[in-house]
Amino acid sequence: MFHGPRFDVYAEDDQGIIYDFEMQNEDQHDLAERISIYQGNLSRQALYAGQPFKKRKRTVVFFICDHDPYGLGWPSYTLKVELVGCPNFSVDNKETNVIVNLKTAVSQLTQAQREMVAYFNDGTVSGAFSQKLASAVAEIKADAIRGGIYMTIEEYAALKSAYAREQGEEAGKEAERIKTITGLAALDMSRAQIIEFLKTNMDLSEEQAQAAYDNAMAAHA
Repeated sequence: MFHGPRFDVYAEDDQGIIYDFEMQNEDQHDLAERISIYQGNLSRQALYAGQPFKKRKRTVVFFICDHDPYGLGWPSYTLKVELVGCPNFSVDNKETNVIVNLKTAVSQLTQAQREMVAYFNDGTVSGAFSQKLASAVAEIKADAIRGGIYMTIEEYAALKSAYAREQGEEAGKEAERIKTITGLAALDMSRAQIIEFLKTNMDLSEEQAQAAYDNAMAAHA
């Protein structure tokens, strides 16, 4: 089973640029790996089948962090692809990755950035920009559909597959228990003896063993 991300906020502007905004409340020391997974999922939506690769849409991932992932105090960090040996030579693969540091010193921020940091840190609405931000968040929260947690198609398929496998395994165990119980009953073992056997050999609790016995005998009746 492969890991598929759930997007916090997914958007596309009138120029066709695709955006993903993520909140990261905990430093789990895997930010670069997380970003690559989210970019990978966006990239799959950035080019239609049959289109030339030059038509790939630009994809932008923002991770808004309540910690400073690199400890430099910068308001934001932009990750890019470099040509090894030529650090000043940028490779534009139409992927942009930005990490926003909510714990930066506000003195180095623009007014809009200050409002954003204050809003995400403690919910303060202090100007026109943060008012628009708060209104957008309220609109999404009020929408029961968009406010829900979405799964990717791959995650949904994997979940359904795992559930079906689990159900199949449980059905197989149930059939095995019924066969065992009816077989023991045919050997004139008592209910108490069979229940004890199930507890010892099938790792069932007293209640589970009793229910298994009753179900098996009812099905065999």
